[in-house]
Amino acid sequence: MVVKGKFYDAHIAYDRDQVSIFFNKIAAKWGLPIVIQEFVRGTEVNVVALGDGKGNTIGAVPMRKTYITDKGKGWGGITLQDQTMMDLTQKIISQTQWRGGMELELIRTSKNELYMIEINPRLPAWVYLAVAAGQNLPEALVLLALGKELKPFSEYQVGKMFIRYSYDMICDMKEFEEFSTRGEV
Repeated sequence: MVVKGKFYDAHIAYDRDQVSIFFNKIAAKWGLPIVIQEFVRGTEVNVVALGDGKGNTIGAVPMRKTYITDKGKGWGGITLQDQTMMDLTQKIISQTQWRGGMELELIRTSKNELYMIEINPRLPAWVYLAVAAGQNLPEALVLLALGKELKPFSEYQVGKMFIRYSYDMICDMKEFEEFSTRGEV
């Protein structure tokens, strides 16, 4: 099973004792409720999407995580051509009349079955993969918030990748002290 916090944190538990340990650990850190899900083995796939509040999908880009952190966060991914994921996204947006950004987190099993893991009611950190693929969803979200009429995106580029990276900033300690105390150098 997977023991998940309401805001963050998830642990795979292999027996009742581990469920109890992880439940208490997460509850102490994040509070209740705790989500207990069946563990589904497969490939993590996601969709970033934008709904207009009238049941229409303004844009959607599916991707497969290629690199995953120990917390399950995507550190790399690639856009996919996947009609099943697109149909599911459009069905959810249509039936909920979703207005705004969302991220669908899914698992695709070796039998090609899709399992919904969660829906996040926001644009994810990897949203700029959608921009690079031809759907500027952050800009469209701002225009939607301003009351502008938007035409849905009709395509995106398959095979676009992102890789998250870390960059070390090097500076003199004296300059850092000035910046920390004054807010300027």
